Amino acid sequence: MKQPSLVSTTSFKLSTLYLGLFLCSFLAIGITVYFLTHHTLEQQLKSNIDSEVNRLKAEYETGGSPELITEINELLDSNSQYSKKYGLVNQQGELVAGNFSDFKLAEGWQTLVAAESKNNNEEEHPELMAHVIVLPNRLWLGVGHDSEYIEETGEAIIQSFLWGVVLVIALGVASGFYISRTFLKKIAGITQSAQAIIAGDLSHRLAVSKNQDELDKLALLLNRMLDKIAALIENVQQVSNDIAHDLRTPVSRLKFRLEEALKANLSKTQYHERIASALAEVDTILDTFAALLRISQIESQSRRSGFKVVNLSDVVVSVADALIPVAEEQGKIIATDIEQRLEIYGDKDLLTQLVFNLLENAILHTPEHTRIAASLKSSGLNLELIIADNGPGISEAHRQRVFQRFYRLEQSRTTAGNGLGLSIVAAIVDLHQGSIAMADNRPGLKVLVDLNSIQNNEASDGSQATRR
Repeated sequence: MKQPSLVSTTSFKLSTLYLGLFLCSFLAIGITVYFLTHHTLEQQLKSNIDSEVNRLKAEYETGGSPELITEINELLDSNSQYSKKYGLVNQQGELVAGNFSDFKLAEGWQTLVAAESKNNNEEEHPELMAHVIVLPNRLWLGVGHDSEYIEETGEAIIQSFLWGVVLVIALGVASGFYISRTFLKKIAGITQSAQAIIAGDLSHRLAVSKNQDELDKLALLLNRMLDKIAALIENVQQVSNDIAHDLRTPVSRLKFRLEEALKANLSKTQYHERIASALAEVDTILDTFAALLRISQIESQSRRSGFKVVNLSDVVVSVADALIPVAEEQGKIIATDIEQRLEIYGDKDLLTQLVFNLLENAILHTPEHTRIAASLKSSGLNLELIIADNGPGISEAHRQRVFQRFYRLEQSRTTAGNGLGLSIVAAIVDLHQGSIAMADNRPGLKVLVDLNSIQNNEASDGSQATRR
């Protein structure tokens, strides 16, 4: 299968999209920083010039023109004030004091080109920002300052952000290729695993890395699905074999009896007996198919739509009361310990069959004088149903397998039954999102069924997770 190119992958497209969005944000920040810095530096420069103008104006108001001229000359002689320009001109534009006079005789802020640049014909003309005021005796005072550093700062900011853009693009493209390559590598692994499974290797599973990213989580989910499918296929194979094994005996017996009846010269009464025996064998076969269909119906989850509030306490009591006489006929005792008014959401008929199958199983597979205990108690948000006996029990190796269809501890299969009773129980428990387990009762067997109470169902808000 041809793999997609790096640039056509979703991860690369998303990386490109995020890179574009980041670049737009980066450029917006750069433009904002540039204009804010330019504006701040310009305002600081104007504030500095204004302070100098106001100070010189105060000098003029205190000592007149001579005092102002003296102050300007002293400022020009001071090395610490070399960046400022001072000019005092008369009404005719003639310089009275200072080192520049090429400002317009108009009050306000003016942007000028330094006289040195004009005289030297330099291509780059440093600018001066000057503030000009008029004094009472028609003298004009101008104070200027070199503003070239503001432009240089702006250019430095622009260059920094341009280099940042180049770096972001380089890192973004490299990250996009790396992420896309990693993505394609994982996709290739999933594709190879899928091809192996399609080819018939149902034991193959998708590789999962330690990163636990989205693809790893998807791989884990697919592996769980494959495990479930493998289990279902194995179950189907097992059921098919067991159906063939379990039905072969009654069908063979039925065929033998019919052939014998056909060949023998029997009386009318004998024919009736043979036909009744054949019908009994047919009923056994039909019962087996009916049980299989019932399990399939339960496992389809379709009956969940008809769930209602069921008083499980009443169900257990009614089933136990119905089976107590049956147990007593076989010399066994059924004792109950049931908490009252324990309710769950469920199917009453199926819950009745659940309890009936467990109690009937305990009655059928235990010897005389066995004590069978049925209890139902509330355990937090769950209800715990326990059917325990002091009979021979079941070895630990068989406790999980007895829930499989047609599985019987008696391998000879000479006794009545089809091995589907506990399979139906397991399906009903699954339908009600519960769990079932077997444990040693010391002596005997203990079957523990854990079901959600009404409060637990409401808290989980109809969660479909099973707990087998």
